[in-house]
Amino acid sequence: MASIANNRIAWGYTDDAGYVWRVAAILGYTSQTKLGGSAVTVTTPVKPPSIHMRRLSVRNGTLLRTRTVPIYDSDAPLLVPAATIMLNEWVGGALDSYAFTNDQATPVSIIPERHPRKSPITTQAT
Repeated sequence: MASIANNRIAWGYTDDAGYVWRVAAILGYTSQTKLGGSAVTVTTPVKPPSIHMRRLSVRNGTLLRTRTVPIYDSDAPLLVPAATIMLNEWVGGALDSYAFTNDQATPVSIIPERHPRKSPITTQAT
């Protein structure tokens, strides 16, 4: 297989309150219609940095690798157990596309919108 092009496009992310925000997304991933969302124009407001997009962990069992992908709508098709999406991955020094699967059982556990990105562990006193 060939790798998926990394062209960026303006894409809509619908937050938990129902507002649509403009984000940059990879065309090769969004065109698979698995992540939800839709194309937006420059008049759509840019997502504020205070909103952390919801994400989902997907897995490739053959490569033994896990990736997280953004979920642009709360009803995205990838949220169905056993749904797959093609993602780029470096294997053996070459970039190629591979199928990654939502291998979770129902109900699917997503990484929520407000999930902290930093470790909650603080530095130790010396």
